[in-house]
Amino acid sequence: MRFSTATLLALPLLAAATQEASPLDQAKAQAEYWLGKIASYIPNPNKPHSPQEPAAKAGGRTLKILTLNDWEQTIRSSVKSASTKPEEWWILVTGGNKTCFGQCGQIEKAFNETALLWSHNPTAPHLGYLNCEAQPVLCNAWSTGAPTLQIFEVLPPPAKVDVRSRSLNTTTTTVKTFTDLHASKAWKEQTPYEGLFHPFDGFFAKNGLAVPLGYFFWAFAIIPSWMFMIGISFLSRTIMSNRAMGTQPARPAAAPAGGAAPARVRGAPPGDGVSY
Repeated sequence: MRFSTATLLALPLLAAATQEASPLDQAKAQAEYWLGKIASYIPNPNKPHSPQEPAAKAGGRTLKILTLNDWEQTIRSSVKSASTKPEEWWILVTGGNKTCFGQCGQIEKAFNETALLWSHNPTAPHLGYLNCEAQPVLCNAWSTGAPTLQIFEVLPPPAKVDVRSRSLNTTTTTVKTFTDLHASKAWKEQTPYEGLFHPFDGFFAKNGLAVPLGYFFWAFAIIPSWMFMIGISFLSRTIMSNRAMGTQPARPAAAPAGGAAPARVRGAPPGDGVSY
């Protein structure tokens, strides 16, 4: 069997044509590219903490970093099933430039130094760290914000969890603030929170609504105000146009086909209609 020179020259072109992607594959690739590009502009409400976080690097007593996926398991893992004494957790709720206006650095430093100080204190509470900049959905689900200290007393379920919240001053909070609070137990004088947004026993948490509400409040906060104005404008225009269509008078009936005049209605006969 003989091959001509033209056939040999056409072989690379045929091979390239077979390797070329089909139009469907090209469309899929384009769709994946644009979807990935759009997704890159959407903020991630459940970001992992960077290793550069001060709390993650603090020495001494372990600082647990809470996330949306494992916060409850992290807290409850410290409780033994037969325990009758509640485990005490102190959760520092902090943030960054958006959620704490860049003012939480001193509180974080004091909290980390307290963890180092309590490294050999068996009575010290468990310490946790919730960053609302990285975990906005969880902060919204708890209805909390920076800078605050959430204090939990946790017993095995189905026992209720006592929660108390204390605001922290961004300029005056020091290591002494935390050590004095622990030594005096002054936080126990505060009535435990029992509202709808209780992280463990609230109405929303019990009915699986806390996290969806957290997503709702987070999305509501990041949507620009001009988008709300455009939506309200479209909605009002639609309502007004529907109302205008409903108030228009009905059109008269069309004339019969063929141009025939409508039948005349006979009136009463002349006189009183009685024959004499």
